[in-house]
Amino acid sequence: MTTTTERRDAAREAFAARALELEELLGLLERYVQSSLGRRAVRELSPLPDEEARAALERVAEMQLLERAGDLPSLGGVTDPAPIVDAARQRGLEESELAALVGLLGANERLTDWLDRRAGDVPRLGALAAELPDLSALRERLARVVDERGKILSNASPLLAKLRDEERTISAKVDGTLRQIAAKSDVRNVLTDTRVHLRGGRHCLAVRAKSAGRVKGIVHDRSQSEQSVFVEPREVIPLANRLAEVRVEERRELSRILAELAREVREEADALRRAGDALAKLELALVAIAFAAAFGARVPRVPGPDDDGGLVLRSARHPLLLAEQESGRLDGVVPIDLRLGDDFTMLIVTGPNTGGKTLALKTAGLSSLMVRCGLPIPCAEGSAVPLYDGIAADIGDEQEISQSLSTFSSHLVRIRDGLARATPRTLVLLDELGGGTDPDEGAALGEALLERLLEGDVPTLVSTHLGRLKEFAFRHARVENACAEFDLETLAPKYSLVIGVPGESAALVIARRYGLDDRLVDRAEARLERRDAELAKLMDDVRDARTEAERARARAEARFEEAANTEREWTAKREELDRRSEQLEKEAQRGLEERMRGARRALERAESLLPQLSGTVRAELENALGAIGAEVQGASLTDRRKAFLEALKKGDLVHLPRYRQRCVVKRVDREKREVTVMLGGMKLKVPFDEVTWYESL
Repeated sequence: MTTTTERRDAAREAFAARALELEELLGLLERYVQSSLGRRAVRELSPLPDEEARAALERVAEMQLLERAGDLPSLGGVTDPAPIVDAARQRGLEESELAALVGLLGANERLTDWLDRRAGDVPRLGALAAELPDLSALRERLARVVDERGKILSNASPLLAKLRDEERTISAKVDGTLRQIAAKSDVRNVLTDTRVHLRGGRHCLAVRAKSAGRVKGIVHDRSQSEQSVFVEPREVIPLANRLAEVRVEERRELSRILAELAREVREEADALRRAGDALAKLELALVAIAFAAAFGARVPRVPGPDDDGGLVLRSARHPLLLAEQESGRLDGVVPIDLRLGDDFTMLIVTGPNTGGKTLALKTAGLSSLMVRCGLPIPCAEGSAVPLYDGIAADIGDEQEISQSLSTFSSHLVRIRDGLARATPRTLVLLDELGGGTDPDEGAALGEALLERLLEGDVPTLVSTHLGRLKEFAFRHARVENACAEFDLETLAPKYSLVIGVPGESAALVIARRYGLDDRLVDRAEARLERRDAELAKLMDDVRDARTEAERARARAEARFEEAANTEREWTAKREELDRRSEQLEKEAQRGLEERMRGARRALERAESLLPQLSGTVRAELENALGAIGAEVQGASLTDRRKAFLEALKKGDLVHLPRYRQRCVVKRVDREKREVTVMLGGMKLKVPFDEVTWYESL
């Protein structure tokens, strides 16, 4: 049977986690954990199935919304339940574990309520409330027998209460008896001090060693200076013996209670595991937004299963390099722009060694792996990362020594394994393809490999410095070149990519700049074979054209992004105006209804005086008051209130301003224009004019 650890290791291996330095990234994320549960969740983080990865990313985005609103949850009390359950199964529970369990159960109940109340605004986070089990019975059981420090309460059982009462009584008697003995003049003169000392759980007096025989009893200890002995006077020995018996009985009863609690914890082991899983998801979202704030990370767009969009990285930065920059060991991190899978499924990155080719591949690979783990990535708005089914990476030579393989052999082993599982949903990363062997043979093997990947429509990023592989992109429509820029003046890599442009190795230029003999370099340039001058010129022309095209594309994307940002800003402003408008309408409605209620009460008082009148005056006044009443009723009905009254039905919650209570509607009588509500424990009929949908201030 496959264990959880084995499944996690297999998932990481399928995504080249070691080559892409996932462990180092997780160590970086551990900075932001708040609990032991979060620490374990980060350490065990691995690629998630599609739906779980999308849900995790959505939780991060929702948590960022809550962060901006200043409404983040508190994880007080959250702890890892696994060690508690393991202890309950193996050896029983201790006070520290009980204290942790009390905190966890309280946090479980509090956060369930917190998430449930916000489910309308943050549905992915709110859904965690349904994943958190109801552990209230266990919490209430613990509350009856354990305090917040994990101490067993005296009322945990009648026997424990009786034993502790007896212990206090006997202990007080022993202490009182000792003080009486110490107060006797013949004893006081031989004591080092008059305090009661505990030695081996027994109450003693400190007697000068030379006068030990003056106090009859049992000697339990000596001072380090040998000047005092600790004597238990014989007068208290029977009481002390009973006290010891009571304490043994108390420990036995505590063991029984702890065993019972351990059994109850074992019975709730599955529920506690589910609570840990759900709370871990919550904490991972908090860890992710803390990481995002520190490293400028964001949740990229994740193309759906029916979306043909590919990998798009805008101003992407490798998080481990950002950590180096933060620590002062690196001056800066150059953002990388990269795309794959839209216009082309294969990108061949060329340029001189140390020019940033490997960094580009690692940044793309780690970004894809992070998204699969439900994490934001350091990038700019407009980035998109597909949910690849796996990552096959031949990067670096970390396996050669352990497997006693040559550099070239180790490349072949990784390439073979990668080809075996490459699909259109697998990201393949090939670093320095064709290296480690004869250049012609390496280039030929590299071309054959790239053709196989191209036939399989496998998204592939390749780095190489072999000239023949640069030409591959010119012969295939779904392949593109990219250049890792290199400053020939300073001989320093720029660590940035220019798509559409093949790079130059610049070996001879670098050799000359490093002071190699000019005549030697001249001879090398003279012997450099240009197989086809026209082809070289054509490649130069294509390079110039594609460079300009990429610049135009970048300008267009920048304008598009600016327009999208403007649209988002206007949408946010419109939504804010709608909210303000609704709030103002509520305030206006509240003011209107308060005034109308006052007017209606005045009308009611006037109508109560009508029986005192007679004849024509009464009739005319009745008509006048009726007309005023109709006007008052009509004046209070805004469109929103009309809609509220028309939609009113049994089961709705309404507010009664007169009673300052929210009540459940039991019946609606539209003919009489009144509703029956439950106020406290009684039914109450109130007119339509007395109910509203908002709570008055």
